Amino acid sequence: MLFIYTHTIMEKILKSALKRQVPYLIGGTITGIIITYFYGFLFSIVVNSAVWFAISTVVNKYYWKYTGFKDEMYLVSKYVIHRKNR
Repeated sequence: MLFIYTHTIMEKILKSALKRQVPYLIGGTITGIIITYFYGFLFSIVVNSAVWFAISTVVNKYYWKYTGFKDEMYLVSKYVIHRKNR
């Protein structure tokens, strides 16, 4: 019973975290392709990651009213505990 309850909570948090990140994954992919074409792969990774991190931080703070990585850290900690139990 506890496993089902924990699984439901984690599923809700995972959906919430993914819902916030999907636009950045799509935007980062598109701009990454464009930057790579003009400037090269290494430059693309560094600049694109920094720019989209800044954009996502600002949007999360003002649009989603969300600061920090509480949900993400919760999911990682539960995953690590689950892996240790196996």
